[in-house]
Amino acid sequence: LVADPSMVRFHGSGLQHYLLTLLAVVARLYRDPSIRNLVNVVVVKVLLVEEEAAGPPVSANAGLTLRNFCSWQLDHNPPGERHPEHFDTAILFTRQNICGQQSCDTMGVADTGTMCDTSRSCAVIEDDGLQAAYTTAHELGHELSMPHDDSKTCDKLFGHIEKKHVMTPVFTHLNRTLPWSPCSAFHITEFFDHGHGDCLLDAPVKTIPLPTTLPGQTYNLDEQCQQTFGEEYRHCPNMSNSDACSHLWCRIADQPLCHTKNGSLPLADGTPCGHDAICIDSACLNMAELTNMKTVVEGNWGSWSPWGECSRTCGGGVQFSFRECSDPVPQNGGKYCEGQRTQYQSCNTHGCPTNNGKSIREEQCEKYNSWNYRDLAGNLVEWIPKYSGVSPRDRCKLFCRVKGRSEFKVFELKVIDGTQCGPETTSICVQGQCVKAGCDHVIGSVKKLDKCAVCGGDSSTCRKITGSLNKARYGYNDIVTIPAGATNIDVKQRSHKGIKHDGNYLAVKLLDKYILNGAYSVIPMEQDIPVGGAILKYSGSSTTLERIQSFQQLQEPLTIQLLSITTDALLPPRVKYSFFIPKGVPFSKGKAKAPKKSPNAIKQSVVSQWSLGEWSQCSRSCGSGRQRRIVECKDNHGQVSLECDMALQPDDTRPCANVPCPLWQLGSWSPCSRTCGLGQRERSALCVEYTGKIVEEEKCNSTKELKPVTEACVLQQC
Repeated sequence: LVADPSMVRFHGSGLQHYLLTLLAVVARLYRDPSIRNLVNVVVVKVLLVEEEAAGPPVSANAGLTLRNFCSWQLDHNPPGERHPEHFDTAILFTRQNICGQQSCDTMGVADTGTMCDTSRSCAVIEDDGLQAAYTTAHELGHELSMPHDDSKTCDKLFGHIEKKHVMTPVFTHLNRTLPWSPCSAFHITEFFDHGHGDCLLDAPVKTIPLPTTLPGQTYNLDEQCQQTFGEEYRHCPNMSNSDACSHLWCRIADQPLCHTKNGSLPLADGTPCGHDAICIDSACLNMAELTNMKTVVEGNWGSWSPWGECSRTCGGGVQFSFRECSDPVPQNGGKYCEGQRTQYQSCNTHGCPTNNGKSIREEQCEKYNSWNYRDLAGNLVEWIPKYSGVSPRDRCKLFCRVKGRSEFKVFELKVIDGTQCGPETTSICVQGQCVKAGCDHVIGSVKKLDKCAVCGGDSSTCRKITGSLNKARYGYNDIVTIPAGATNIDVKQRSHKGIKHDGNYLAVKLLDKYILNGAYSVIPMEQDIPVGGAILKYSGSSTTLERIQSFQQLQEPLTIQLLSITTDALLPPRVKYSFFIPKGVPFSKGKAKAPKKSPNAIKQSVVSQWSLGEWSQCSRSCGSGRQRRIVECKDNHGQVSLECDMALQPDDTRPCANVPCPLWQLGSWSPCSRTCGLGQRERSALCVEYTGKIVEEEKCNSTKELKPVTEACVLQQC
């Protein structure tokens, strides 16, 4: 916890106890069972900044203040998890008025889902009295990935949610029996289940004790008024005793006009409201009624539900069973249940019909062909799975790329449960996470495919084929035709030392049609090529070890070729290949064939060939850019020639920058700033990468015009 100089000046020597009192309220909220998780809020460090120069710059600009504080707190957080003062998040309290872009009604600010991001796990709170505890709980909720209750996400999942929970955008009145909405509970559960909150799992070495007395037992009514409205305010005497705890009325001394806040500012819990009675949850309760509330009830799991529907009809699906912390539900600060709330198991593990050899991931990408996406030329595109360039953490998102090109999209944050994590593994995706499974499609199984693609086999049913190529003529040269049924294919072309592009490149034909590096054009980047249920993993030509690999069984024969565009005898190809075929499948290597002489054959006396320059820088850093290079026909003396076949001229442009550009992500509109007459409302605008990471606004300015973040509003005429 950090307090800036404005807090030090206002609260004086009682500041630390005041901050800890706020956090005690926050801790009680996070122990409420409606959050559906076991969350303990503890304090490990308190910093009171007395001089402006020693703390983070604080201004009316809420966003800038947050950025400044996030940067400042890094220097005060020991990096080691076991350090007694290491913290998971930092909160700055200030008495300064912080403002959004157009409104100064902002009471707190934090980024969403940043709890374990050390550089962004921070929040700024404008102190307006003991109510600031609820603002603090709200901003911590954002850090734990909770959206506002009126967001489109919540509305889509749970319908309309009453504005009486912690994550309502404008706090007026809290439902004390259900402080957290179902949407908040859902999102914090998702956050934890996906491992985003793992930094919270280590127990703190040392904590600062939080007050056990209620806030109203520490701060009388005059002090509550001063904390909320200012030092000159006092509690209004002689107010009606009906609903004595529901509204805190305050006034400047000796003035008749009384004020409250937010339409409903209750007295703090613990405030005396009569003989042997105190305020609890806006109600005045006598001591007899309080006795029941002091009994702590620990939570315990109920029974497991029946197994649900299988996610797939064949090929290994997943089904779930759930249990609730309801036997009993924890009460009065009792501990929420520990352990798994969800269990899952494999189902429908029998194999699928061939379906033209397509994988379930291919089928998921194909679904978007009907969405009629078009390329820059207006042509309909075909979507296939993208594996290369996808980080291990994102393997269970649905990445699809345009067939034959590098442009891609992330269509789904989670693939269908039971989808393989990748072409080289039998592990499967469960709720967006990669889970170990065997080749028998059973979760937790250790069964593996042998070299012959037999599940649990001993590699005795197949034989290994190896070979090499170290001579070639200009053009396409046959290396080997790999028969259907082959597995564990590995073809390598090693460039000569120090020369990345030595003029020798691998190519692949399927049924007399090139599927890799045809038409004298090579692909420089890594790529995956679907071939009837199998995936060819290609390293790209821009590597010293060019490589083609496939781990699944081929359904159709493939011809591997070498494209040689060099006449330098000092740079011969260095190709080696290996694969496995069933013992009953006949195979003959034959001799590697050079291309037959044709009208395109190279003259032996004066050989002309296409000379390729280096690719230029990409015209764009994201989206769809272009690169250019010089392509010239030259003879073996380096002179410009007209003897090259124009039909074989390599491309002089190619697409690049295949990463989607960041886009503006707009939040929900805030309530109108006035209940009548002309007011304003606002919404957040975040620049977000395709991965969901929030980046600098400058990265979005050139991609798409930002729609207004403020607009006029009129709820009714005054």
